[in-house]
Amino acid sequence: MNFIHAADFHLGYAQYGLIERFKDYARSFQTVIHYAIDHKAEFILISGDLFHKRNINAPTYEQAYKVLAELKAKSPSTQVFAIEGNHDLAFHQDGKSWLEILNSQGLLRLIRLKEANGAKLMGDFVELDRVRIFGVRYLGSSTLSVIPQIGEEIKQITAAQGKKYTILMMHFGMAGQMRQEAPGEIHYNSLLPLKEAVNYLALGHYHMQYELDGWIFNPGSVEMIAMNESGLPKGFYHIRDSGAKLITPITRPVRRIKLDISSINTPDELYSDIGGRLDREPSAPSDPLIELLLYGTMNFPKSEISLDRIKAMITEKFKPLWNDVKILNSSSQYTLTDGDVRGLTREQIEMRVFSDRVKLDGRYRDNVEEIVKSMIEVKRKAAAGVEENDIRKELRWCYEKMKTSQESKPTDSVKVPEQKIQKTLLSRMEDA
Repeated sequence: MNFIHAADFHLGYAQYGLIERFKDYARSFQTVIHYAIDHKAEFILISGDLFHKRNINAPTYEQAYKVLAELKAKSPSTQVFAIEGNHDLAFHQDGKSWLEILNSQGLLRLIRLKEANGAKLMGDFVELDRVRIFGVRYLGSSTLSVIPQIGEEIKQITAAQGKKYTILMMHFGMAGQMRQEAPGEIHYNSLLPLKEAVNYLALGHYHMQYELDGWIFNPGSVEMIAMNESGLPKGFYHIRDSGAKLITPITRPVRRIKLDISSINTPDELYSDIGGRLDREPSAPSDPLIELLLYGTMNFPKSEISLDRIKAMITEKFKPLWNDVKILNSSSQYTLTDGDVRGLTREQIEMRVFSDRVKLDGRYRDNVEEIVKSMIEVKRKAAAGVEENDIRKELRWCYEKMKTSQESKPTDSVKVPEQKIQKTLLSRMEDA
């Protein structure tokens, strides 16, 4: 026995709008096919989602056509058997999926649900010398209900046709494999009706590798489809008589860098800490994908962070093909829950929000009431279309109130310039 099991190539995906990523997925597909040729595989299984979209464009079809035609030319005895994943299914008005077109051109064999040989679902299957291959397209929420019928029909066919090593391709996610529960997952116990009928359950759908109990195998996607897959095992299986071995090809490097910002008090401290974190990162191969995740409690307004500056730091360090910065959590003092605002008027909510913003800067904590009243008044005037000069008068009045308050304090108190106060007031209103 010598075959390849792969899934979730997602050809045609131009991730982040990048043509380079569009090409990456085609290269991954070609890598698997070349491996199969080099290792003289008898056949290749594709357990769904060859394509990223149901309605693909011409360049995407050309990618699939060229790679499969190359396989046919270099290794004509190596067959490709496929099922439709949720990304491959035809739109109702189209009638045919693109996998059906590849099937009609003799570039792969699409296994479909079919009533034949006494079976209502599993009548379409492949007979090889020592192997029998069944396939079930993506069924979504209907999957669970038909599993007992699938198992029973495969047993009936085995009894009628003779016993062989039996492979079943399906496209669904198994419970307990993802970091978070997802809708439509199938629990292991629900698959037990298949265990007596199937030697190798070849799955697709989830983009990480897992295997269970020596008969359930999911290779994952070869390329990364989403950044949260970074670090998860994935690739494709090479199955011989000795067992299944996961093969992990070299793909575009992906790195997710995390930084806890809970103890950082100012944007300058943040930039400094990010610089130190990046310096500790080893160099990456050329043109990687980099994502910086900032998590924890934020101690200053998000609006004061320059994401462009952080991205420039990442670019200088790694020269990435693409990079992004994400702030996963912000301080609870920036967020009002339903319980916080229940029963409050709109004006009271504004007072609460503005007060929280002003209190974040220690220089203004002694003048919170005057500043918040001015912010609300300025907001009202701006919404009413009041002239800019009148708005500046309101800000001037606020400054005079603060100035009087500061002058009554000891001489070593810090005095804040009027322009700084005006700028801060407007900034806090924009944050709110």
